[in-house]
Amino acid sequence: MLIFLKKWILEQYKEKKIKDPTIAEKFDSYRFCDYKEQVIDLLMRVCTVSVRTMGIVKEMNHNIGG
Repeated sequence: MLIFLKKWILEQYKEKKIKDPTIAEKFDSYRFCDYKEQVIDLLMRVCTVSVRTMGIVKEMNHNIGG
């Protein structure tokens, strides 16, 4: 699941080529490098939540089983 989330996040922030020349001329100003730090922070947060969730689930299973 974590790999899927990382791929999905990176896909959302990926630079995409705008096909319509009129739109591209006016709105083609997005650059991944402008958001790199924010994407890294988001990926770190997703990983942290995932690891903490796995710990909670493990603790719940331990408490239920023991």
